[in-house]
This record gives sequence, C-alpha cells and structure tokens, in this order.
Amino acid sequence: MRRVDYKEVLEKPEVLEREAERFGKNLSQKERQVREMYATVLKSEDLSMVSPRVKYQAARHKDLDALARYVVGLVSEVRKKEGEEFEKYRKSLLNFLEAVVAYARYYKAMEREDYSWR
Repeated sequence: MRRVDYKEVLEKPEVLEREAERFGKNLSQKERQVREMYATVLKSEDLSMVSPRVKYQAARHKDLDALARYVVGLVSEVRKKEGEEFEKYRKSLLNFLEAVVAYARYYKAMEREDYSWR
C-alpha cells in the first residue's frame, strides 16, 4: 500500500482533484453518505470531533472506511497549522470533500445514464 502525502493533497489542486475523483468514482452508490461526511467537516470550524464522527459514519457504512481513514489523515495535517495557514488547509479539505461528492454524483448519473441532473 502506498504512503499518502496529505500535505501534497492539500497544497496541489491537481492532486486533490485526482484523489477526489478516485474516491468519488468508487463511492458513486454512497453519495448521500459522502455528503454527510462533508457536512460533518463543514460544521466544525476548528475540526474538533471530526475524526470520531467520520469514523462513526464509516462504522455504519463499511464502504466509507477508506475515505474516512483518508479524511482523518487530512484532518491531522490541517491541525498542524495555525492562523491563516490553518484556514487555507481547512478550505482545501472542504474542497476535497466537495469534489468527492460531485464526482460521486457524476459517476452515479453516468452509471444510470441519467442526465436529468444537468
């Protein structure tokens, strides 16, 4: 298994988008649960209690385990920062989860050949 460079994901948009697409494609049938994970992070301005809440969501939906572990790693990286840098990294974390939701919705629609969402 490859080691993830969470800092690179948070700093480089092309890496963030690639990783988000990978998760979104694999979780196309779990769009609602991914959206709930995004909401969990969005609600927590200081990222307190995010890790246990995300792990709880993964315990309820086994398919989310890899994404939950990934998000916990990203949260840990964001928490190393302070001030403006913390806010910048937190925004990247939110962008990552928003992109996962978008890709999950996209791939779900493509699987069903459902273009009504356009």
